[in-house]
Amino acid sequence: MIEMGDVLSVRMDKELEKRLAFLMDRRKIVDKSSYVRQLIDRSLSEDLLDYLAEEVTAKRISLWKAASIAGTSLRVMMSELAKRNISVYDEQSLTEDLIFSEG
Repeated sequence: MIEMGDVLSVRMDKELEKRLAFLMDRRKIVDKSSYVRQLIDRSLSEDLLDYLAEEVTAKRISLWKAASIAGTSLRVMMSELAKRNISVYDEQSLTEDLIFSEG
């Protein structure tokens, strides 16, 4: 049995509703709620990765901690940073990651 969370009511403008209806029709999607949940999940995941990339770049958190918050592996997090043309792994990051992984 799937456990559902809080109910969120969203008012969409006509253009947004039109684009949603277009995609649902073309993709043969009948469950609007499920589809919108998938879209929200995808968008939130991407926004979380953007935020974590900013935090890692600013050295407010380590790469390892960002991966942990995102619920992904260090390798995947490094790949996400590479997609954003961010390379920030240095000796300080390594030290922080080793300390974080021990605790």
